Amino acid sequence: MTTPAYTPPSAPVQPRNGMGTAALVLGIIALLLAWIPLIGFIGFILGALAIVLGIIGIVRARKGRATNLAVAAVGTGLGAVAFVLSTVVFGLFATAVNDQINAPGSVVGTGITPGSPPAVPGTPPTVAFGQGHTWGGGETIAISAPREFTPDNPFLQASSGKRFAAVDVTVHNGSSRPYQVMMAQLTAQHSGRVAQENYTAGDPLPNTEVPPGGETTFTKVWEVDEQPGELQVSVKPNPVAGQTVFFNGEF
Repeated sequence: MTTPAYTPPSAPVQPRNGMGTAALVLGIIALLLAWIPLIGFIGFILGALAIVLGIIGIVRARKGRATNLAVAAVGTGLGAVAFVLSTVVFGLFATAVNDQINAPGSVVGTGITPGSPPAVPGTPPTVAFGQGHTWGGGETIAISAPREFTPDNPFLQASSGKRFAAVDVTVHNGSSRPYQVMMAQLTAQHSGRVAQENYTAGDPLPNTEVPPGGETTFTKVWEVDEQPGELQVSVKPNPVAGQTVFFNGEF
């Protein structure tokens, strides 16, 4: 009688979870980038990749080749949300570009004291704090007079020789379509030096849409020199607007 040859048991097949995990990671990154106007297209691409990899991961899990079905499904969902969100943000951005690029503006205001036109035609308008400017697309932005800001948290105080300046930014949407306030671009300098924004105070990312005819206000805080000097805040309703307006005043 012949003894059958011994056959060692085959090694267990390792689960192939890479696709689902990659989908989750890409979906998270895509969702974070989709909100940013100029680089949101990266979220669009990563969102699409997350959807593709997530679907592959789901198929593998259902066939028993992977064990992370939930991870793959979440990654697919996040990728889909990022894909749609980046498309919407890009559409709003493209509309704003179409309205704003090289569009003339005027120093006016809705319930705001009018400012002065530029002294030299073609130069950026200079506006005093408390006044406003209306761009060609219909957005009116006004900056309040700066005020001292003291954080409640003692560990978030200004650096030595510095203090915080806070301003209220009022946006009135005079266009015929909703306006995403987060698209507004603001920078500041004090006494000729760049002022760093305090991202732990105020409203660093004012994510809200203002309907036609509507108005909203948010707060920006910058760290400036302790000694009084000229505070200058530059404002554009979107990154590619054809006109930048400078609000000036002593602080």
